Parts: sequence; structure tokens; C-alpha cells
Amino acid sequence: MLPLGVIGALSLLLVPPVGIAAFVAAGLVWYAFRDPERAVQADASVALSPADGTVLRVGPVFDDYWQTEMVEVAIFLALWNVHVQRFPLAGTVLGVRRKAGGYRPAMTEAATHGNNQLATYLETSAGPCTVTQISGLVARRIVTWVEAGDRVEQGQRLGMIKFGSQVTLRLPAGTQVLVAAGERVAAGTTVIARLDGRGDA
Repeated sequence: MLPLGVIGALSLLLVPPVGIAAFVAAGLVWYAFRDPERAVQADASVALSPADGTVLRVGPVFDDYWQTEMVEVAIFLALWNVHVQRFPLAGTVLGVRRKAGGYRPAMTEAATHGNNQLATYLETSAGPCTVTQISGLVARRIVTWVEAGDRVEQGQRLGMIKFGSQVTLRLPAGTQVLVAAGERVAAGTTVIARLDGRGDA
């Protein structure tokens, strides 16, 4: 963002149209990388959304790490959404795994399985949980701020995907998902699923 601002300042004096374009680009980058505070209402009986964006789909999947069936909620992050992800539940990080892949459009199911991604595996009082940050057509960098062994709180910042992307949340099979495709969600504030009392354990 800073280089774009410098280019904009210099270009504004020499080539005004280029300078204006650079300033606009810098503003868009700043907007995409913003990190607003959230009033997180911790509740072990529910899972909060891990990302800002629009729900793409909800359905059953088999998780290779946990070796069990889970329910998955996929969320698409547009360029204008906040790109900081948060933990949906409190727990302990058991593992963080990167998987190399392509850069297909983030709103597609092909991106879910074939794009560059980073999965964080969380053991919670409600059972296993997986949050996967997935790159998109524009996104090239996935950042995490945790590592295996970390104890995390519900709503705590997990990491960031640079520009448009996708995030998937996997929860224990039988979890009551409260959102559907097309709904908008916000990280750390939108209740995305109810855990049928398992969170009280």
C-alpha cells in the first residue's frame, strides 16, 4: 500500500491520471486489509462465522484429518469484505497444514478442493473443527497467526487471506447449521451453527 501511495504522490505531479489511479489502488488495498474490532459474544453452545462474506453452500463432507464425516459451510469473500479470519470456537490448535494448488475463482467448488489453501485443525469442547483459508483468482498469500499447541478463544483472530478468497468451516456431523446459501455473515459475530449442547462439555 505504501509504494502505491508514493507512486501516486510522484505521479500526481508528473502524470496526474497515473497518480490518481495509484491513489485509488492504494485506497482499495487499505480497505481490503482493514481489521475492525468486533464485539464477540462468547458462547460455547454455538459456532461463530470464521469469515466475512456470503455463504456459498452447506453440506456433508469427509474430513481426511479427523477421519470422520463433518458438515461444511463454505463462505465466499469478495474484494470488499474484511479479509481477517476468526476462530468460530474456543479450543486448542492441533495442527496447521498448507496444501499447494491453483488459483481458480474463489466462488467455485473447484476452488474449495483445488486451490492453494491452509487448514487449521481445532479440538474444542464440542468436538473437532476445521477452518480452511483458500486462495482465489486474485489472492496469492494466506497468513496465519497461530501454530499447533496454541490455546485460542472464540472470535480470536486466526489469520488473513490477501484479497478475494474462500473460507470453509467444518463442524461435527449432526451440528445444526443456522445459515443457508446466499446469506451474508460476519466473522466473530454471526452465529453460524448450534452445537446441540455439546459445547457445555
